[in-house]
Amino acid sequence: MKRLLCISLVTAALALAVSCGDSSNLPKPGATGKIGELLVIIENSHWNSEVGDSIRSIFEKSYPMLPGAEKFYTLIPIANSSFLPIMKKHRNILLISISSEFSESKLTISRDLWSVPQIVLNAMGPDISSVAKVLSDKRESMISLYEQAELERQSKNVKAFADTMIHRKIENRFDVNLYVPSGYYNIMRNDADFIWLETQSTHNSIGIFVYSYPFVDDSTFTVNYMVGKRDSIMKEKVPGARDSSWMTTAKYVMPELEIKKHGDMPYGELRGLWELVNDFMGGPFVSRSYIDRNKRRIITVEGYVYAPRFEKRDYIRRVLGIINTFSFNDGSAEKAVNQDN
Repeated sequence: MKRLLCISLVTAALALAVSCGDSSNLPKPGATGKIGELLVIIENSHWNSEVGDSIRSIFEKSYPMLPGAEKFYTLIPIANSSFLPIMKKHRNILLISISSEFSESKLTISRDLWSVPQIVLNAMGPDISSVAKVLSDKRESMISLYEQAELERQSKNVKAFADTMIHRKIENRFDVNLYVPSGYYNIMRNDADFIWLETQSTHNSIGIFVYSYPFVDDSTFTVNYMVGKRDSIMKEKVPGARDSSWMTTAKYVMPELEIKKHGDMPYGELRGLWELVNDFMGGPFVSRSYIDRNKRRIITVEGYVYAPRFEKRDYIRRVLGIINTFSFNDGSAEKAVNQDN
């Protein structure tokens, strides 16, 4: 029996190697699944163990800066015996492999293994506790890998369905590139230093702001400065439907600021909640502010969501997909940063 088991394992490994090879030259199918879904291939007994607890604690924590609690990922546990070929096309997959055949525990990463674009992580080890430890040790990198993959998918879709007229309008106004998908027909404001685009349906709306203001010094990248600047601009540029109403940053939960890099170019990513003064609308927003040292200005690209009847996590991911297409037109801002360094 043990010999037959070993033969079966070897056969399965060879079959996987053949299926992943390029000898057929056949294109891989497009990835399936919804934004924010994660297939977890795991035995039922392991799902109800500390391994399952670790997975839930990592991927079901709250997504940042939403009005209500929403999980980072929607988990779909699937037993190995139920992992059908059609499921292998899913965009996000986490494999849990626990067997005494493994001499050590580790996490492996595969991209576009069975479909495109796809990311597959495999947490493997000889026993439950060792795999649970790998998951715990790699929790931040796992979230980051899946989030980056989602962001890249969204940005790719945005560019594929970009509105060329809007792209030209933003490029001519600010000398930057930003791709916005078709559907953002409502040009709510079109000033020299501020463009406001919006797409609406019966029960929700998503808006994109692109605006600039003078760069003073590096104190730009503090929460207080950025929130204060945002509020002064929103009061002037984004009125509500009622008299004496305008957009502002909600202060009952202070926004979160993270300094990141776009190539060599630092930017500040601000996430928070917006609301209308003297009105009852609100929702989440996310903005990225970039320093253009050559022109002594800050360029901010921001997206907001109003969807009172729906969860907002994946709307924000779509907004980030748009914002992530931003770049300076000629690379001059990146060169200025390199010279400063």
